[in-house]
Amino acid sequence: MVALGLDAFEGDPFGGLSVTTPGFSRIGEAIAGLGLPAVIVQEGGYLCDELGDNLTAFLTGFGDGMKR
Repeated sequence: MVALGLDAFEGDPFGGLSVTTPGFSRIGEAIAGLGLPAVIVQEGGYLCDELGDNLTAFLTGFGDGMKR
């Protein structure tokens, strides 16, 4: 199970962590690359302009990782 906390984004107003948008893509790719069954549950992520970009980046990276 992947608890996808998009509030880890560097620009999240309540975050304090420093994951970049490309970082979410790399994380998704790395998780998919494990080759294990996965359930993705979107959790945190506060309203910021990049929220959709971060979700898209993670899911795209996850999809790319599944192709390998």
